[in-house]
Amino acid sequence: MEATTKNSAVSRELMDWVVPLGPYDCLLNTVTFWLSRHHADPNPLYRYNFSINYYAGYDWFDSTVPVNELFSFIRRAYGVRLEPCRLDSMVSGRMYLLPVDAHYVPYMKEFYGNGHMLHYVLAEAADDQSLRVTDPYFKISLLADRTCVEQAWRTFSEPVMEISPPLSLNPDLNSIRPYLTTQPYEELVTRTYAQISERIMDVGAYRGAENLMDNPVFKQQFGCIRTIALSRLRHFGTCSTMDYAHLGSAWRKLEVSFMKMTISLDRGVTATVNHLKQIAEDELAYLHSYATGGR
Repeated sequence: MEATTKNSAVSRELMDWVVPLGPYDCLLNTVTFWLSRHHADPNPLYRYNFSINYYAGYDWFDSTVPVNELFSFIRRAYGVRLEPCRLDSMVSGRMYLLPVDAHYVPYMKEFYGNGHMLHYVLAEAADDQSLRVTDPYFKISLLADRTCVEQAWRTFSEPVMEISPPLSLNPDLNSIRPYLTTQPYEELVTRTYAQISERIMDVGAYRGAENLMDNPVFKQQFGCIRTIALSRLRHFGTCSTMDYAHLGSAWRKLEVSFMKMTISLDRGVTATVNHLKQIAEDELAYLHSYATGGR
């Protein structure tokens, strides 16, 4: 994929786009950009997007709801139509959610030619040979040869989804519950936060000669924390009461604790794990407030 100077309506809007979420929330960033360019209120999506996950195979954690659940939500809340299609059937005048492998995306320098990660962008057909790819997180719009796009798509072969403009621009925020309230959240939160704590302690056991800030594992874990911090800020920003306002900044404070590992490794690990334990307890109480009808 190579950048070009040719513009489009979507790429021009990137100039004023304020990226709301972190690097591992690429799908949420892409969907939010699509909603926002059609003047839809993103707060209902932020209210719904409350999860916590650890993926051992990829060694990262995030707070994004599962893809199918996200698609189901934007269908019913915003009236967005999502239709799976073949990569070679993308046509001009329509927009698509395109899943690609970061390994083949030159501007994703951390992964390009080095590692594999599923990444979502918007795409529209430019002509028979090329697609215009728009990446809201990196604020990049470029023309890409269809053959190159197919190579980037083939690794994961996730469905390409045609996405329509929203029909509802202001879903009722007060009728929306966080995703985790529909799941066995007590078990999920307890188990997942324990897994994250263990992973942080593993990082804290590092005693190599390399500067910790240059360690790729440390940088990835910090990126995960920052991504969740931004997601939680957006989520708790939709709450009308001050009861849970402190939870909006709790993950940002966890960022500070994690960075203290670069100054004093053992103290930083202890502070981070203790802080994470408190976050888990507070978020369980928050989710329980929905279950008990307190909200």
